[in-house]
Amino acid sequence: MARLFLLINIFILLLSQIDCRYADWEEVKPYCKIRPNPQCCASRDDDCFMPYYDSRCYCDNFCFRGIDNHDCCPDHDQVCQGINITATTLAPKPSGTCYDSFTNRQYALGDSFLRDCNLCRCQTLGFETKLSCDEDLCINSDVLISDYKTQQPYLGFEVKQYPKFNGVKVKDALKIYLGTLPDPSLRHMVDNAPDDPNEYHRMEEVNAYDVRTNPSYAGKIRGIRDQGKCGISWALSTVDVAADRLSLVQNIKLPNEPLSVQNILSCTDPEAKDGCEGGRVTYAWGFIKDRGVVTENCYPYESGTTGNITECKLRLSNEDLQNIAQHRKITNLNCPSRARGEHFNFGPAYRIRKDASSVKYEIHFRGPVQATMRVTPDFFLYSSGVYRCGGASYANQNPRYANLFGYHSIRLLGWGTQVNRNTHKEESYWIAANSWGTGWGENGYFHILFGECEVQDTVIATYGKSTDVLKKKNRRQ
Repeated sequence: MARLFLLINIFILLLSQIDCRYADWEEVKPYCKIRPNPQCCASRDDDCFMPYYDSRCYCDNFCFRGIDNHDCCPDHDQVCQGINITATTLAPKPSGTCYDSFTNRQYALGDSFLRDCNLCRCQTLGFETKLSCDEDLCINSDVLISDYKTQQPYLGFEVKQYPKFNGVKVKDALKIYLGTLPDPSLRHMVDNAPDDPNEYHRMEEVNAYDVRTNPSYAGKIRGIRDQGKCGISWALSTVDVAADRLSLVQNIKLPNEPLSVQNILSCTDPEAKDGCEGGRVTYAWGFIKDRGVVTENCYPYESGTTGNITECKLRLSNEDLQNIAQHRKITNLNCPSRARGEHFNFGPAYRIRKDASSVKYEIHFRGPVQATMRVTPDFFLYSSGVYRCGGASYANQNPRYANLFGYHSIRLLGWGTQVNRNTHKEESYWIAANSWGTGWGENGYFHILFGECEVQDTVIATYGKSTDVLKKKNRRQ
């Protein structure tokens, strides 16, 4: 027994003498150092890692740094343990080529290429020349298509790949093609009850309605726009719903141009947005109430092409702001485009209760509304049918695929019903307008099942004009 203890002590002593640094050829680059906080994790944490060539390295205290068994990042000792590591000497780079089994092609050391949305590089890993590729999920990947096909019989909508999404990573698309940041304050907005309770209850019996086909609304509902590569749905859906509502107010001249989304993007407070990666709906509605908005020809949209939001180019004088506060129209505009434009202001926004009958009543009697939905990767591939959020079995294939979702603001224009071919039961869906151009979905529109993807949780609208709100209040008094 004493001999056994002696051997154990000798083994522990030997371990303590092991040089825990990486081999001499390993260059110590920043890995843990550039991790988002926390840079280093206590105990064992399998999520505390960084991409390392075609694998991963860890920044927790569990990773063992022995000679033949180490999976810590090269700068782990320096960043996580405060050990000063002197610069190592790199061995000569090995020569050789990399073989791509997907295309049966050879690549020289230093070559790189794109495989869909992922960058592949022929580089050295230790003394080995190896092809290393990113592993992010691509919108038009076969992974998403095959995953959908396994669920298609239960989901009930069709998908296809769009050329505009070629080479685009899902994680990037969720930023630049959506653009609504969650805002809990929206749910605390004052809601607007129906004027006629009898009509409200009658909505349960109305199985189909489309505001675009209402004879009274003919030619007054805005069509589909394309936000381009900038996450602006928070502002674009706001001005389009506002324009629709404005056109439905009696004795209001329909503007020839759409309302300017760039006016909101560039002139709202910095707290309203995170560049082209999204903004908050509350600020958009507050802006058009307090400062109004001009037409597109006055302040043209540019962020979808440039990929950034420039500083405000439309200045309002104190006199202008006073006129807006008194519900007067501004006419002496100094348009950034130097063209003639119009200015409109609006009443306060209000929330619609998320039960289906309230939303149906609002659309039927007052016009289109704004809704915010949760978007998962398969939504980019939608082509027709009734969309519903599917299960993401693809997320089990790679940790990078987990938690890929974002929020997107759209317009709801009506509803319809159909019989589910699997359950043989009738189900209702919303008719929605997206902002990805007419080449996506059903000419830019799509159908989404009632209650799916949180689409009824935050529904917002406004009266067409501040003066109209005052007129209705006076009539009620």
